[in-house]
Amino acid sequence: MRKLFLISCVMALSTPVFAQTVDTKGADELANTLSKYFGKAALKNGILKVAPETDAYRITFSTDAFLKSMPKQDYFKGNFGDYSILTKPLADGTWNVTSAAMPAGSFEVNAPKGPESFQWSVDGGSWTGLFDPKIGTFSKSSFAYDAFKMTVKSPEQDIDANATAAKGEMIASAATSGGVDINMTQSLANFSETILTKLPNLTEPAVEGETAAPAGEPIKIALRSGELGTTAEGKGFRNTEFMDLWAFFIAHSEEKKLKKPAQEELKKKLSAVLPLWDKLKGEYHFKDFAVETPLGNFAAQNISQDMQFDGISKNGAYHYAIRSNGLKYPALPIPEWSVPFLPTDVELAVGTAGVDLDTVVKGAIEDMDLNREKVLSEEFETKTAAQFLMAPPKLVISKSLVRTADAELTVEGEMTFPGLKPESHTTWEMAGFDKVVERLNKAAESDEEIKNYVVFVKLAKDFGTEIDGGRIRWVVDQKADGSVAVNGNAVKGPDPVVEPGTDDATDTATPEGEDEDPDADAGAGAAKPQ
Repeated sequence: MRKLFLISCVMALSTPVFAQTVDTKGADELANTLSKYFGKAALKNGILKVAPETDAYRITFSTDAFLKSMPKQDYFKGNFGDYSILTKPLADGTWNVTSAAMPAGSFEVNAPKGPESFQWSVDGGSWTGLFDPKIGTFSKSSFAYDAFKMTVKSPEQDIDANATAAKGEMIASAATSGGVDINMTQSLANFSETILTKLPNLTEPAVEGETAAPAGEPIKIALRSGELGTTAEGKGFRNTEFMDLWAFFIAHSEEKKLKKPAQEELKKKLSAVLPLWDKLKGEYHFKDFAVETPLGNFAAQNISQDMQFDGISKNGAYHYAIRSNGLKYPALPIPEWSVPFLPTDVELAVGTAGVDLDTVVKGAIEDMDLNREKVLSEEFETKTAAQFLMAPPKLVISKSLVRTADAELTVEGEMTFPGLKPESHTTWEMAGFDKVVERLNKAAESDEEIKNYVVFVKLAKDFGTEIDGGRIRWVVDQKADGSVAVNGNAVKGPDPVVEPGTDDATDTATPEGEDEDPDADAGAGAAKPQ
């Protein structure tokens, strides 16, 4: 979807003025409109070109011209090819956009440990879309290519990657709450990546000028997947506001300092972009994933990650999850009894809730002064820090699990930070507990040390509560004072209280109506509870 972003920038806010006649004048007007997002220099230096072609306009972005316009340097050189699209104005003000090829590219960098090179190519690529100026993006678009190849070479590592049968689609429409609703999908088949890690040569030459002994054989790891896919969904994405902000940056890119009227305009545009989006979520996954290593072959039926982010709000939530299912292992150098304890499924889902970014971001926009030595004032930073201390965000653990051949352990809950001290409430549940104990008891017959593990495992069961299906549940509450309870039973008391300015610790205050221990340590007895 990288090219789609570039094309969106190229087409942004192109108006139906050019829909009537395709000619040189129309090309010049379109180029002038596009210069708002690329700068006048892009046209002058041949980076961006617009020319009429039958009943459409050919828009070409020259990466070679772009690189030549950059300040001279010896670190980086490359050729990314020309990105060219054909866009045809339609009577309803929309634009039909097509591209018949996705260019190959390469570049080199002079890294500290030696030169690094990158090359890629795309075969049989095609792309088509319908751009709608009213929403500032494509109402629909799709792409496909037959094959993709990438090669990376460096002094420490070589990488070769390839895939076949790639395709993608995007659908967008105006959101009722403002902005744009966007849905994207992308997939490719037969993904393969080979990584050769070169072992460092630790042998110094015995004589100056003598060739050092060669390093050992490189370590080879190969990744393979039957399918690699991604999805993304944005609700209320402030697309046109982002483009307006980008146009402002281009218009003022050569100014060393922004005058007050320009700063006020910038603040308005930054505010208009908020809340960035209402909801944003994305996911990518590997199916039939395999890793070939010197230790053997690892595999998974599915590996995925997903993210869900609210926009800038007073009560935002931000979640992340990673899941690996159907895990398989080679023969590992571990005791035979421990093999059934290797996880077959692992799912971790964490996030935050109750995050007030709205107050912080709006306050920062109001306070900022780009001509001040410190863009944000000390007063604002102090106020923001105090706000965080008063209402820190909440950590949320959505249902997460580890599953083995015999058992499943799940956890969910939340953690808050009153006074910046952790306070949590989590619920743990386990199925197959007795099967785990059975396996440990059998293993203990040949390994005395395992008997110690069995004692602690049985103790854990005593703290739990049996629920439906023979599952064991532990509800764990940790208070800000350090005390811990499991299923309502105290297992740890509060942490000692430390007198300010001293290293002495005291117990918490004696409950009203109870006498203090007359034999208590004098130092502890003299200390006043806080």
